[in-house]
Amino acid sequence: MKSLTLYKVNKLDIDDSVSLIKDKKPVGTISPSENTLTISKNTFKEYSCTYNFIVKEDILVSVNDDFIPVSEYQHTNSFKAFYCKEKNLFFVFAPSSICRGFIKSLKSTYSEEVDISNPIKFPFDKIKTYEKSARGLYFNVDDDTVTSKHFFGTGVEQNDEAVEAIDKNRATYLMAKIDVSGISRTIGFSKKGALVMYSKPMDKLDKDYPYLELAVEILQAIQLWK
Repeated sequence: MKSLTLYKVNKLDIDDSVSLIKDKKPVGTISPSENTLTISKNTFKEYSCTYNFIVKEDILVSVNDDFIPVSEYQHTNSFKAFYCKEKNLFFVFAPSSICRGFIKSLKSTYSEEVDISNPIKFPFDKIKTYEKSARGLYFNVDDDTVTSKHFFGTGVEQNDEAVEAIDKNRATYLMAKIDVSGISRTIGFSKKGALVMYSKPMDKLDKDYPYLELAVEILQAIQLWK
């Protein structure tokens, strides 16, 4: 399984390796690669990225051969990102929780060079027309005691409550089986812009970045690559 978050980009002029700053402290890096990729006649610029986040957990840390208890520690997450200028899209191969902090720090540190909008919103009502079958759905509900529900199974798309949640824009995550370039694939779509690919693209393992190739084909399959 591999996930990425998609962002609309108005401007991304990062041509050197730079640090991301938050509260006057470095919290990550972004470094452009000399490599570029061409997928579906569009050029992608590759970036190597890191982002640090605090894990609140009681552990023992070794310092000068002594073990000291700490209640939190810093973890560094490394990931790739790809910018397609022709489509104004930024593909960030990290979980949504990491992406939010990374993009926020990137924009605040380099406000003159970077203008990135919120994650794209996948149109669940449109995706529903392309799916062969739905596998799962999360959605919000208006109830005094229950705030959300989730359904799983091969007939989710036939459930009246699930259909209504999509039609009324209350769905937050859709797992669907979609025909992508002639192959049936299970894909997850989040309202927060996350795209989840549940199986390895065995037909693309000869490519430099098979999951990026697959992500582009998924956008083409649901008519979001125009």
